[in-house]
Amino acid sequence: MVIKDNDLKNAVEKLKIENIKMEHISKIGEGSWHNVYRIESNIEEDLVLRIRKKKAYGQLQAYKEIDLITEYESSKVYYNQANQCSFPICPSFFDYFQEESLVFTVESFMGKGKILQYLSDSEAFKIGEVLGEFFKVMHRKDPEIQGFGNIIWNGKNLEGKKQQEVNYIWQNENDFYLSILNSLTTSDLTFNREKVVNKLLNLIENRRENQQKISLVNQDVTPENIILNLDNVSIIDPFPKLDFDLKYAGYFVFCYKFLLPAYSNAPRYRKHAYNKNSNILSRIADGFMKGYISDNVNLYKCLLDEYILWTLLEAHEHYEILNESELNPKTLQQMGDKDMIMNRLTLCLNELENLSLDNSFTFFNN
Repeated sequence: MVIKDNDLKNAVEKLKIENIKMEHISKIGEGSWHNVYRIESNIEEDLVLRIRKKKAYGQLQAYKEIDLITEYESSKVYYNQANQCSFPICPSFFDYFQEESLVFTVESFMGKGKILQYLSDSEAFKIGEVLGEFFKVMHRKDPEIQGFGNIIWNGKNLEGKKQQEVNYIWQNENDFYLSILNSLTTSDLTFNREKVVNKLLNLIENRRENQQKISLVNQDVTPENIILNLDNVSIIDPFPKLDFDLKYAGYFVFCYKFLLPAYSNAPRYRKHAYNKNSNILSRIADGFMKGYISDNVNLYKCLLDEYILWTLLEAHEHYEILNESELNPKTLQQMGDKDMIMNRLTLCLNELENLSLDNSFTFFNN
């Protein structure tokens, strides 16, 4: 049988896989940036082929070699470090090909996961616990990439965009939280300013004295990029960054407890029905907390504080976007129109108010 898709045909030819037939290739997914295929083999391990789209969010994508090298080399480093922490949590094989007319990656096939709605509460909790235990080890490991922030390719190797003293970066970050808190409190938004400001000022003051460790973190921990299978929980297609460890542990909980359900009405996420599966997402977060903190009360408080700060960041981002005269296609796809963004901003402000009450929030139940 003839392979009709030209990009797929060209990619298979570049891979030089012998005797490959159409019945060995099946499309298993499609993201904003890639079409995804499974290549089955009777001899070697099955592979996943991700072919980069020419258009993303309705716009033609320019070919930027350095950006592509950065993205794919970062994934390679992340997979390698992750597998050193817990093998095989990520694909053991990964490679990529790029030229102006065709860009693709190829990696080990990590199996099939369950759809969120078919997970039981106990399965969701256990999967979260496995992920929490993994990220705890991953965050403790010193990254081989030096620096902080977004990862860039300097022509020879990867490095963090910021090459500054860690305490300087840490204090600047805390100053930034204060600046966006001030931006929200001096706005015309309606929320309990006194409660929120008092809570956050105390939180940030205490946070300054407890500098966190720089780790190789993953900015995209959504269920789309996790194989939700108790027998083989796996992480695929990461978005690596050099950032603070507990900050991103808190982000995982924030993502599953609040962010994903809040974004359910945005076009980009509507098909996943996260709002209908919010209980399962919450149980994954509960399990993550148990796996990550191991009943450490201080860690529990740190992750709660980071959750609150992520809520602050999200509220500020929504407020800033609402002040723009026009939304670009990517924002409309990812966040929705201005009514959706305003409604989500209200959710963020309500969450900040609730989190500012004493003993108002418990992360998880065993």
